[in-house]
Amino acid sequence: MTSTFEDRYRLQHRLGRGGMGEVWAAKDLQLNRPVAVKFLSARSGSRDLRRLERRFEQEARLTARIGHPSVPAVHETGRRADDSLYIVMELVDGRTLSALLKERGPFPVRLAASVAIQTADVLAHAHRIHVIHRDLKPSNLMLIDNGTLKVLDFGVAAALKPDQDESRLTKANEMPGTPGFISPEQGEGGDVTAQSDLYALGCVLYEISTGMPPFKLVPNANPLFLIYQHVHEKPPLVTDHRSDLPPAFADLVMRLLAKDPAERPSAQEVQEVARTCLQPQPPSVPAPRSDRPSPQPGPGAEPKGAAQQPPTSLTQEVRGLAARGEHASAAALLEEHLRGARRSLDDPELIPLRLTLCELLLASEDFTRAYDGYFALGGALRRHRPKTDRDVLTCRAGVARCLAELGQTPEALHEFEALLPVQQHVFGAVDRTVFDTRYEIAALISRGGRIEAARNQLSGLVADQQRILPTGDERHSRAEALLTRLNRLLESA
Repeated sequence: MTSTFEDRYRLQHRLGRGGMGEVWAAKDLQLNRPVAVKFLSARSGSRDLRRLERRFEQEARLTARIGHPSVPAVHETGRRADDSLYIVMELVDGRTLSALLKERGPFPVRLAASVAIQTADVLAHAHRIHVIHRDLKPSNLMLIDNGTLKVLDFGVAAALKPDQDESRLTKANEMPGTPGFISPEQGEGGDVTAQSDLYALGCVLYEISTGMPPFKLVPNANPLFLIYQHVHEKPPLVTDHRSDLPPAFADLVMRLLAKDPAERPSAQEVQEVARTCLQPQPPSVPAPRSDRPSPQPGPGAEPKGAAQQPPTSLTQEVRGLAARGEHASAAALLEEHLRGARRSLDDPELIPLRLTLCELLLASEDFTRAYDGYFALGGALRRHRPKTDRDVLTCRAGVARCLAELGQTPEALHEFEALLPVQQHVFGAVDRTVFDTRYEIAALISRGGRIEAARNQLSGLVADQQRILPTGDERHSRAEALLTRLNRLLESA
């Protein structure tokens, strides 16, 4: 294949090959940007060449029609000098869910919920403009480093309401899609609808949550047997393979796998249920700043021992003092208990209590001691835990918050900006912890005098929170209030 074509695109390396074509990473020499170029692989003598060309062209039209941030943008289509078709698209630099699953195993609940929310958001948008994907599967879903999900390959997508120049491109007795993700109605030769995409989403969530698909093909068996299973057999409960899934999420996955399309939840309901899985879990004693949920361990995080519960009377007294706003007294009481324990700083049974102590010190505005606590504990934990560990990330966020409160704006901003991509990678782009860090970054940028840059950051945050968070979440008012102040400053400048 020629390294440069159309005097504009320089091919660099092949990214993959599929049923309709192959995809290359390339450079747009005119705009000096990386792109992906997809070529139709059918030979000129193929009997079905014209039909394949029309499907290829339809992929470009439907993908461009969707216009969603989580769907790669189409830049250009054309025909090369050798008469072959190509599509130039946004280059997505990330890992497919199938690759992540193979490398790390089942996803943490929060990451699976983030995948559900973002995929359902794309499907809801596509279905509103009458486009169905028809081939949703882990290898067609990609996570980039900031936690954003991209839905790839609309090569077999179809328009529910085709334009006048769009005809049926699937031959009789031809079934688009992948056998392990084909809905019962597709398997029986029925119409493919929006609910068929939601069934495939259920298969995806089942697999990333458990590490295995709802139905497995027996070695050397005909792939059509998978379709038979999807049509006629009941899959094992997702909780049979993953007992720690929240009941609402487990129920959601199984309802998506309902044989009757009418019994499957809508894309909107998928998002609503999955959002509940992003709620923070209550600690053993209350963290004073409950608006900042603690992260959960992501792929690769090491397991930790069960936390030792403090005496019931101590827990109740600390909880009562914190509830009345007496954070300094609660901190003193907990500190006395920890001092009496005479255990090492990173003793796993006492780490939850040490983190709660740091939160209490922060809430009581004892920022220097809170900083010392987070810094020392984080340093001890990093000696034997990965950077994706829940407690390591909590300590890093605590250090940054304390620096901000102590007026060390450049240092705090540096810490938060370094922390954000790790949080996005571990928890996903729509986790509340990620939203909190993005807010802190915007606030610190504004404090440093870069009002327009802060406003731009905050505008994106407000839009993302409105799309993901429930109406009553206080993060809305917090971010919108700061955005209003920044807009006023810019107007008066």
